[in-house]
Amino acid sequence: MSTQYQALLAEHASLASFTPWVSRSALPALATQCLVAAFVLTFYFSTLRDQLAKEVGVAALASVAGGFGLVFAFCLVGANV
Repeated sequence: MSTQYQALLAEHASLASFTPWVSRSALPALATQCLVAAFVLTFYFSTLRDQLAKEVGVAALASVAGGFGLVFAFCLVGANV
């Protein structure tokens, strides 16, 4: 083996293992809360009329909540994204 490869192996062995930002035990609650928030905001969005700024804001929040909720749900079942 080359010396560069040996150095790379030594560096790899010395690094700390990966630790996720969000604990695995917190994923069910986070997924549920985000998805419920997305559904509630989507319903609220459907009731707004003639208020473009508020519609865009509520739609953006619903989209972000739904996106994070799906990512948390995927990570919960083992499809780490």
